[in-house]
Amino acid sequence: MRNILLIVPRACQEMVASVIRTIFASPDTKHVQTQLDEVTRMLERSHPKVALMLHDARSDLLAFCGFLPKHWW
Repeated sequence: MRNILLIVPRACQEMVASVIRTIFASPDTKHVQTQLDEVTRMLERSHPKVALMLHDARSDLLAFCGFLPKHWW
């Protein structure tokens, strides 16, 4: 998240961080993957570098899905 916020203008940082956090608030792996795809698409127009970073880090971002959902939070 820090690396992403370094390239986002200060005025947009809170919005971008909030949108990215929705990925991790999803209830199961299927929804996490869908939300990551949706967030990436949403940010492509306004913050293409952020979208690329999310795309490139997909496997790292989804690594927590390998654990039981009760351990996610």
